[in-house]
Amino acid sequence: MWPIILGLLLITIALWLPRGLELNRFVTPDESKWLTRSANFYVALAKGDFADTYQKEHPGVTVMWAETAGFLWRFPGYVTERPGQLDRPQKFKRFLEHRGYDDVPMLLLEAGRTFIVLGNVIVLTLAFLAAIKLIGLLPSLVGFLLIAFDPFSLGLSRLLHPDALLSAMMLLSLLSYMNFLYRGRHFYYLTIAAVAAGLAWLTKSPSFFLIPFFSLLSLVEIGRSWWEKRQLSLRDTWKNIWPILAWAGIAALVFVLMWPAMWVDPLGSLQNVFGEAVTYAAEGHYTTTFFNGQIFEAGNSDWRFYPVNYLWRTTPPVLIGLLLAGIAFAFRRRLLFPKEQQRATLVLLLFALLYMVFMTLGTKKFDRYLLPIFAPLTLVAGIGWVVIVKDALRWATIRWDMGSKASNFTRLGTTAILTLVLLIQLAGPVHTFPYYLSYYNPLMGGIRKAPEVMMIGWGEGLDQAARYLNSKPDAQGLEVQSWYPDGPFSYIFDGKTIYENF
Repeated sequence: MWPIILGLLLITIALWLPRGLELNRFVTPDESKWLTRSANFYVALAKGDFADTYQKEHPGVTVMWAETAGFLWRFPGYVTERPGQLDRPQKFKRFLEHRGYDDVPMLLLEAGRTFIVLGNVIVLTLAFLAAIKLIGLLPSLVGFLLIAFDPFSLGLSRLLHPDALLSAMMLLSLLSYMNFLYRGRHFYYLTIAAVAAGLAWLTKSPSFFLIPFFSLLSLVEIGRSWWEKRQLSLRDTWKNIWPILAWAGIAALVFVLMWPAMWVDPLGSLQNVFGEAVTYAAEGHYTTTFFNGQIFEAGNSDWRFYPVNYLWRTTPPVLIGLLLAGIAFAFRRRLLFPKEQQRATLVLLLFALLYMVFMTLGTKKFDRYLLPIFAPLTLVAGIGWVVIVKDALRWATIRWDMGSKASNFTRLGTTAILTLVLLIQLAGPVHTFPYYLSYYNPLMGGIRKAPEVMMIGWGEGLDQAARYLNSKPDAQGLEVQSWYPDGPFSYIFDGKTIYENF
């Protein structure tokens, strides 16, 4: 019990520290939009205009709940000063500036980010506990420490933005559903999987991928029952069908209860969510995309986009760990590779592969859209490291005939090697703090090579420009036009930011 408690404490600290520090350093372009949507969401809740809690087709409800908590913390009186809806981030900021609240947007953003970080830490900690049951303590510990220090995941998980929450909740739902199927069919795991799925659906529509994927896992279980008995009874079929129905029902209930727009206009809200999702998938983004040295016009894409972006956005310890996991599978009959870990590895890899294919089918593409596969693949990497390192050291003790010293050698050697791996993983966020999204895999060429392959930058550095200008005499009298219309520069600059585009 104590090792689990200590592991839980270590994971919680590792998740919180790199995410929770200096949340007011810079702003990304989309956050001003989510801050404005959250302000509208807060007003709609306070006024009882529940239909207006639909703000975006994502739908981003969990993000807006997090920022609503930020409003209640930093500016609860907003609803009395601004009783209506605003359609643009610039109007939100100007409204506050005209009332003398120049610093409030950044304070509100920092508050909302704090709750986003808290939500991510809680969900990932619960996922860690689910992973222990599934693959054991040491692989879970290594895997989640790799997740905790992954720069790409780190960068997104401290923003007022839906992708990191989406990924964390999908991971929790996946691991919990796997525990239900493979580790005793306890109903509380099914419930956790359903609640996490419902929250994921409220966060972003790609999480509906869980429905066909969990259905596939259930079908595999039906097939396994048939293979073992060479016949398929109605009882065996129902045994594997009712869980997916119960899971979907509980998730749908969470989806409805947590989104007031569903109380008053369920059909309209769902039509907006799925209608826009189909539009994005079919038509893509309205701007051109630079990838792999080429410019793709709106609506066009390259099937290599996500595989290549994954290689650029992941880290050397994870890539090597995935290679080790592949070696472990190839020699699984010779290694101490428990069948439970083998099965979990296969399911996690299948999830990552099918989700990548699912996202590739859509025309609109950004590297962050692939984030839900990062944690599952990182867990597989953790399994690979633990299996190969422990077995290599075991082989060394046999070859060197270490006798009674073998156990201590294996334990200390495993600890030393895995600690070194984690320190290498930690080097990425330490080097890029707090601009974690500026990290690119050094095995691919790092930040020097990345601009030749893909679009880089999401507002990083504009905060430094704003602070430099703030140090100038009479900075409040300056007028500056920024590339981004709102947020990355204007939330930090003391003077006037011109919003017209170039």
